[in-house]
Amino acid sequence: MNQRTILCVGATFPGANSQSFFDGFRALGFQVITISTDYYFYNYTYAERAYMRMMNKPYSWKYQQFNERIMDALKKVTPSILFVAKGLWVNSETIDYAKKLGVKTIHFHPDFLFDDHYHTSKVLNDAITQYDLVVTPKTTEVIKYKKHGCAHVMQIQYAFDPLIHHPIKMSQVERQHYGSLLTFVGRMEKKRSEWLEEIAKKGYDVKVWGTNWNRLPKDNFLRDFCTYEGVYMQNMARVFGASQISLGFLTHLSDEQHTARTFEIPASGGFLLAERTVEHKELFIEGEEADFFSDTEELLAKIDFYSKRSDIVEIIRQKGYEKVQKLSATYKQRAIEILTFLDHYC
Repeated sequence: MNQRTILCVGATFPGANSQSFFDGFRALGFQVITISTDYYFYNYTYAERAYMRMMNKPYSWKYQQFNERIMDALKKVTPSILFVAKGLWVNSETIDYAKKLGVKTIHFHPDFLFDDHYHTSKVLNDAITQYDLVVTPKTTEVIKYKKHGCAHVMQIQYAFDPLIHHPIKMSQVERQHYGSLLTFVGRMEKKRSEWLEEIAKKGYDVKVWGTNWNRLPKDNFLRDFCTYEGVYMQNMARVFGASQISLGFLTHLSDEQHTARTFEIPASGGFLLAERTVEHKELFIEGEEADFFSDTEELLAKIDFYSKRSDIVEIIRQKGYEKVQKLSATYKQRAIEILTFLDHYC
């Protein structure tokens, strides 16, 4: 067995948090062998999407080939750890095979497994109990994983990638393209669209980046403020750095306490205005290192205040940046935390 080798399975497209995790292991001196899910499970054809709706998994040949490739790598390399990020299509047989070889198995899911149909599958639901360790950044998921039958569950915080999320010097043209008074980066959800529509109707300069915003009704006022583009890597950092206020909306598909943006925004030099939660208040001093809101009225009041006080915004930007650096909220640090937990409990 190769004690300093980790076989990592997950997305490797630009900006994927799984890729940042893999780099975190490399920074700790591990040899990281990667099997990317990008080739197998992104850019589905319409025919494959239809097949998946009926069968609840991708084409059989693709699904089988993917799992066979993981097992082949396990046999050839015999790493000390198999680290799977959001393993929607890694089956129980593959995890069992790894464990029979003496390989420790870890699953990291950045999203909700049980309450968000975008990020789950029957294959994962069946396989998740096989892993030696399940890692989640969602506090409420810990109990749900344990009730589902997972033996060891660890909750970690999200992180930022210092190679991606850092202040970037920009030209005036870049600032005009990426910046705005208010910005939001993320997937379209009902509550988010309702808040953003209220903001837009007040006449504020706002830009909305991310996926699924084309699903807004044709007559929705917010459509004119959507870029209909995803924004990744350093371009995401540019958006946060060039905008006066970066909105940190949570998902309302379940009870979320903080997100990756919680760290990515201040690490990029942005000003974070997020939903008020226990975890957000534990991470940042309210009104000094970030600011929070609990309802539409308070959100609009905070926007009105900060839109007129760029001097205070700049102070909070700096203090927020200093706080995430002090917290060492990087993927390398999260990798250390996971490996420590694995050594002690699994």
